[in-house]
Amino acid sequence: MMNLALTLLCTGMISMNSFAAPLDLSECDRMYSIRGDRLIPAAQCYQTALSTASDSEKKTVYERAFIALSAAVNDGPKTQAETDAIALGLKLVGEFEKLAPGTGDLAYWRAVFVSFDAMRKDRGSVLPKNLFAVLKSLQQDLRSAMSLDPKVHVYGPNRVLGIMHTQMPGIVGGDKSLAENLLLEAYQRAPELSGNHVAYAKILMVNGKDAQAKMVLERFIAAKDQDLDPYPSEPLRTVKPELERDRKTAKSMLQELNEEE
Repeated sequence: MMNLALTLLCTGMISMNSFAAPLDLSECDRMYSIRGDRLIPAAQCYQTALSTASDSEKKTVYERAFIALSAAVNDGPKTQAETDAIALGLKLVGEFEKLAPGTGDLAYWRAVFVSFDAMRKDRGSVLPKNLFAVLKSLQQDLRSAMSLDPKVHVYGPNRVLGIMHTQMPGIVGGDKSLAENLLLEAYQRAPELSGNHVAYAKILMVNGKDAQAKMVLERFIAAKDQDLDPYPSEPLRTVKPELERDRKTAKSMLQELNEEE
């Protein structure tokens, strides 16, 4: 068997990468698990790991970098960390396009970081002109991602496009019925992600379906932490901050609904 492997290697039929040890991302993962000011260094760690990753490993490494950077944006709005995370995210999206053109992953993550960039630039403006300028391409990317691979980032394309339509006024194309359908699918297909519960409850409230919204929120609040983890191989390492934040939001939404009765 060894002689056969050496023969194949010498003739170029297999490469040294076939015998390489699995890529070790433990240090990058450790920094990510700390969160806070370690999120961008974690993403930079993943970026460095790309230089030694095999082609089959690179997609996973990019995804972890994108998740770390999106967490940095969400955890640190109106900070330099947000600006730095968006800049690095856009840079990595450009690199990822060369690796995975025409994929749902590319379309989704491009939409995420382009939208982050536009919303940051529009902050404080009366009209969100930057978001309006990219709105068509964002929706095209998210619809493309849904068509190619809706499971990206735990049904992220449905979630992001649904939230966009929840927030957009009708005058610029916001469609609350479409938003409800998109978020219902994310909620039903990926109930392990807390954000899908909260986003679906919000659109139900917007559409005047308070009884349904209460039921969704009550079930979410009562759910066990281990049932709200999309990454069960490493329980809650990546989602605990989001889960805690979403539980707090859900309790506030439920209180609002109860006060209106």
